[in-house]
Amino acid sequence: MKFFLSKLKNFGTEIIIILGFIFIANYFLGEVDKPIQSDGLGYYDYLPSIFIYHDLIRKNDPIQDNPNLYQRVIKTGVYSDHHQYKVNKFAVGTALLQLPFFSVALLSSDLEGNSNDGYQKPFQKAVLISTLFYLFLSIFFLKKILLLYDIKKYLIIICQIFLVFGTLATNYSHFDAGFSHVYSFFAITAFLYFVKLFCLHKKSSHFLLASIFIGLVFILRQANILIILFMPFIAGSFSEIRESFKSLFNRYKTILLGIVLFMGVVSIQLLMWYLQTGSLVVYSYHGEQFNFLDPHFFSILFSYKKGLFIYTPILLITLLSLIWFIYKKQYYLFFTWMTFFVMITYVLSSWWSWFYGCGFGLRAYIDYYPVFFIPFAMMLTELNNTPRIIILALSFLMIPLNLIQSYQYRYNILHWIDMDKEKYWQVFLKTDARYSGLVWRNDIDKNMYTPVYEINAGDICLPKKNEAVVFSVDCSKIPEFEQVSIVQVIMEHDFEEHDDSRVVVAIHNRNKTKTYYWYERYLIHFNQKGLNKWQTGFFNFEFTPISDLESKELFIFLKTGNQADYLKNVRLRFLKNKNQE
Repeated sequence: MKFFLSKLKNFGTEIIIILGFIFIANYFLGEVDKPIQSDGLGYYDYLPSIFIYHDLIRKNDPIQDNPNLYQRVIKTGVYSDHHQYKVNKFAVGTALLQLPFFSVALLSSDLEGNSNDGYQKPFQKAVLISTLFYLFLSIFFLKKILLLYDIKKYLIIICQIFLVFGTLATNYSHFDAGFSHVYSFFAITAFLYFVKLFCLHKKSSHFLLASIFIGLVFILRQANILIILFMPFIAGSFSEIRESFKSLFNRYKTILLGIVLFMGVVSIQLLMWYLQTGSLVVYSYHGEQFNFLDPHFFSILFSYKKGLFIYTPILLITLLSLIWFIYKKQYYLFFTWMTFFVMITYVLSSWWSWFYGCGFGLRAYIDYYPVFFIPFAMMLTELNNTPRIIILALSFLMIPLNLIQSYQYRYNILHWIDMDKEKYWQVFLKTDARYSGLVWRNDIDKNMYTPVYEINAGDICLPKKNEAVVFSVDCSKIPEFEQVSIVQVIMEHDFEEHDDSRVVVAIHNRNKTKTYYWYERYLIHFNQKGLNKWQTGFFNFEFTPISDLESKELFIFLKTGNQADYLKNVRLRFLKNKNQE
């Protein structure tokens, strides 16, 4: 028991931080039911494929010979074409690290019937716990690295807190926990730790452990193998690099064993490719590529769409360490860090989707967070009290900013992919429910739709804290209503930011026993030219055309909040898709 308690003390700080994270994430951001989503689906899908469906081995069954084998694969949407086969385009490493947690969920779940497809609540929870576990290990290894640099312990704890609560790790350990980034963050941090140990002590065991972890880095995300370019910084000096290589080259058996261990880990990915396609090496991102002649260097760092320093501003603060290196004439550290950062940014920004699809912020950099926090901690340790306090105070301000932006992303206040400067500042620090979906404007292609009818509903006025039907129409009076798919509600209004009134469009049968459509939108979502200005605004209420023969009515409800509302010149325009003509 004493041995166990003594070991537990080594993890005490990390345990407290993770427990605090769980409390804050669940209390402020809300509990997560389905962390396995989007790209996370692809990383995870190896596990149900192998252990539940037994459908991974397809190398002898092209699609045309055994189409039934591919039905579940096609439905997941994460498999790309490779000659006559389908291959999971995502790397296997995340699933490998999730395997122990998946196994517990699998062995403790009822396997009878066909309802257990590997995506039920126990499996969702297993992935969430798995991600938290590897976040815990990530900050533990970060501590181990910083201790090697003689960083003050309280500063290590502060850096751990900054990383967990002040970066995208918050979101990708919670709402998007199924993504690979926290797992890659863990593997890279552990790799750098053992590289640093080898540079300091020249022990073969450290080299072998680094070989295992760089293999894991590769099968988590192949492009992350570029972390080896950060080793010169980790070494600390040219002389240390020289001594480390000299020591290593005198141990041929160690080098050979390290290569074997690295290839042993990499072979897991090769095996997965072979079982799916019959080929050991596969480029699984069919139709997606790097455009090295067209990098988006500035955009990936500063764009309001997804820019690294816009959505993770604490990382911009960490770059003060570069100024510190120059001030202290530590040019080797400055140039080796900058060389790596420029190289990795060039590669990441050359990906065809430099913003990395739907998601929160520039998530591709999560994997490399230790690269930012190691020099930051080095600087903080050497600074005098006054500048240190100023920098720490500024950094702590980034925690509530990050939590608010994580909340905004979770509840659709920030757009997943289509942000710009105007949208960003329109919802900056806003968390009220009326901002949810405000920047998700559902603009339509006018060339795809034809107006079939328009009704002038006149001016509408309703006292505050009231709710009433302000307009209704018999759908039989609307020409071609069975083909209508959009009701465009148009009005003149000032759309003041504090206005919490809502407009509801509903379609019921004549006796109101059946609801065909019901959708509510805050009034401010009708604006077209920004808030707090008089304008003509509109919102497109979209639905599947209703073609049954039962009599129907369309209603407009207005729900006012803390103010009376006056809607001027309200019109309803009915549109149908030209493809239905």
